[in-house]
Amino acid sequence: MNQPSEKTIAVLDKTIIVSLFVLTAFSMFSISITQISGGVGGLAWLLRTHLTESWSEQRWPLGIPFGLYVLACLIAVADAYDVGYSYPALKKLFEILIFFWVINCVQRKRLRDSLIILLIISATVAGLYGFYQAWQNGVNLEVRVEGTMSTYMTFAGLLMIVGMLSLGRMIFRRPHEMWLWPSIAIIAVCLLLTLTRQAWVGFLTGLIFLLFTWKKKLFLIFSVSIMIVVLVFSHQVTNGIQNLVSGKPDPNNSFMWNLKYRFQDMLSGNDSTFSMRKALWLGGWEIFKDHPLTGCGFSCVDLVHSQYPDPTGLIARLRGMHNNFIQLAVDTGILGLSAWMGIWFCFFSLLYKRVTALKEDSHERGIILGSMAAALAFLAGGFFESNFYDSEVIMVLYLVMALPFAGSTNDKIESVEKA
Repeated sequence: MNQPSEKTIAVLDKTIIVSLFVLTAFSMFSISITQISGGVGGLAWLLRTHLTESWSEQRWPLGIPFGLYVLACLIAVADAYDVGYSYPALKKLFEILIFFWVINCVQRKRLRDSLIILLIISATVAGLYGFYQAWQNGVNLEVRVEGTMSTYMTFAGLLMIVGMLSLGRMIFRRPHEMWLWPSIAIIAVCLLLTLTRQAWVGFLTGLIFLLFTWKKKLFLIFSVSIMIVVLVFSHQVTNGIQNLVSGKPDPNNSFMWNLKYRFQDMLSGNDSTFSMRKALWLGGWEIFKDHPLTGCGFSCVDLVHSQYPDPTGLIARLRGMHNNFIQLAVDTGILGLSAWMGIWFCFFSLLYKRVTALKEDSHERGIILGSMAAALAFLAGGFFESNFYDSEVIMVLYLVMALPFAGSTNDKIESVEKA
C-alpha cells in the first residue's frame, strides 16, 4: 500500500482538531453543528488510521461492553415488533464513536485541558442566556428556562453534566482556579431556573459523590449528624420544611413560589408527575413481560400500546417510559439492558483503578472524579427521564466520559487500563 503524503496527514490532523473544538463549543448550542463536527472529525480519524495503518495503536477501553450493547441493539431490531419502524433508531449507535474518537485523537493533556475549559465556558455562556430568558419571560411551571436547547429537560441535562465536570476540577485541581466559582454558580442557578427535578436529583447525587470523595470523614460526620437530628426531631423538621415550601403554583407568581411548590410536591408524597411516571412504568412492565429477552424494538410502544391496559391514557399520549432502565428493557429486553448496565459497571471499575493508581495531589483526579460524578448524575436523573435517548445529552456525556482516558498517560496508568 502506498504511504500517504505528509500533506494529507496534516490536513486530516487539522480537520480532527478543528472538529473537536467545534463539537465542544457548540454542544451547548446546536445539535446539528455538533453532529456534523462529530461526523467529520470521526471520519477524518478513521481515514487517518486506515491510511497510516495504525489500527493496532488505537485504544478501545470499554470496547467489549459497548460492542455487546451494539450487538444487543441489532438483535432487538432484528426481532422487533416492526423491523421497519425500529431500525432508524440504530443511527444513534454512531454517537458511541464520539467516545473512542476523543480518546484516540486527544493525545496531549494541553489539548484535553483546552477542551474542558471550552466546554465549561460554553455552558457558562448558555447559562447566562438562560438568565436572560428568565429576565425576559419570567420562570414558572408554564414557562421554564430552555436556554439554548429546544426543551428545558435537555438544557438541564447538559448543565448537570458540565456542572459535575466543573466541580470536579474546582475541588481537586491544584492550584485552585478561582474563575471556576462564577461559572459553577451560573450553571447551578440556571439549573434551578429550569425547574427540572430529575436534573436536580442527578446534580445532588454527583455533588454528594464528589464531597464524599474529597472529605470522607467530614462528610460522614455531617451526614450522621443530620440523620440524628431528623430522627430525633422528625415531626418538627417535617413541619418546618412544609411551612418553608408551602405555596401553590401560579403562572403569574415569582420564580421562588414555583420553586417552593416543586419542593413541596416532592416532600408531600402527592406529586402528580411522579404518579404519572409510575403509571408509565407499570405499563412498560406489562409490555416487557411479553418481550423479555430482546424487547419489542425501538419505538415499539408507538405500535403496541393499544394492546395493553392504559387507564390514565398516559402511555398513548407520551409513548415513553420516563426511565432509562425501563425504556431499554421494553426496547431491547434483558439482553440490551444487561449490556447497557455492563457499560457503566466497566466504566466505574476502570476509573476506580485509574484513580487509585494516582497520587493524592494529581491533577488527573479532578478529571477522573468529575467524569465519574457526571456519569452518576446522568444515571440518577435517568431514573425519572429517558435521557439516554436524548442525543444532545448523550453526545456531551460521551465527551466527558472520554476525558479521563484521553491525553498522554504514564506507564502505570497504561498498565491499569490493560489489567
